[in-house]
Order: sequence, then structure tokens, then C-alpha cells
Amino acid sequence: MSDPNPKRRRKSEQEPEITWTHIPRIEPGVYPAYSRSARIVRDGYYKRWYCAVQFDVLSDDLAEVLAELTLFLNMGDAEKPHAGRRGNYWQAWITANGGPPQRKDRLSPRVFTRRQARVSIGDTTKNFKQAPVAAYSVVRHVVRWETGGGR
Repeated sequence: MSDPNPKRRRKSEQEPEITWTHIPRIEPGVYPAYSRSARIVRDGYYKRWYCAVQFDVLSDDLAEVLAELTLFLNMGDAEKPHAGRRGNYWQAWITANGGPPQRKDRLSPRVFTRRQARVSIGDTTKNFKQAPVAAYSVVRHVVRWETGGGR
């Protein structure tokens, strides 16, 4: 029989700490935001590439961070990330850059980082299997960039 007092249990008998990622919910709408970072990631489950742009969603007076949310931009399922002309990465990059790439441009995700923007926030109510889940907020798209831009 095991000891009911967990403090007396040996480390090997204790349950592991289970972590999870809290994704906040704020009212859908258009908000000011600051893009902290952007990076290209390979999704092992879906076997595809995406760019994750991390935003601090701000109050209208820019004094308070209401939520930390991510914009996901699909980059295909090829061996390497690809920005197709009909893809959302391509369109988002052109908007952030202030125009299409020049021949020498490499479409770096740095164009999204450390900038002020207005973002559209919406709710997600289904998971990746289309099963219902408790609503949480997502960045749907960048309405406009307020700072920076390549042109």
C-alpha cells in the first residue's frame, strides 16, 4: 500500500507535472499590437512549414498588453519553406514590406518583427480535428502596419 501523503512519496512515485499553454480570449475586433518576433517553423504533425508572428495585443491607449497571440502564415509542405504567390505568407510579406520583393530579396520573416500594427482578432471554437473547444482568440490578419516597412 502506498503512502497517501504525497510529500512522503519518493520522487519516482510522484506524478509528473503536466503543463499546458494558456491562450487568452479577448473580444473579437481590431486592436493595436506590437510584433515581438517572427520565425519559420516546421509542423511535424501536419508536415508543413509556417511562419509564427508573435504579437502583444494592446489596449487602445497602448498602455496595457491585453493578450499575447500568434499569427500563423502557411508556407507549404515541400522539403523547404515556400512563399507561393497565392499564399498568405506572400501577401502578408508584401503588405509588411510596402511592396513586392525585388529580384535579390529573400522574403525574410524579419520584415514582420519589432513593429506596430493594427490586427484583426477573432475567435476559434474548434480544434485541429474540428471538434468543439472553449473559445480562444487568434490573430486573423494584419489590417495595416503602423511602423517600419521596406519601402
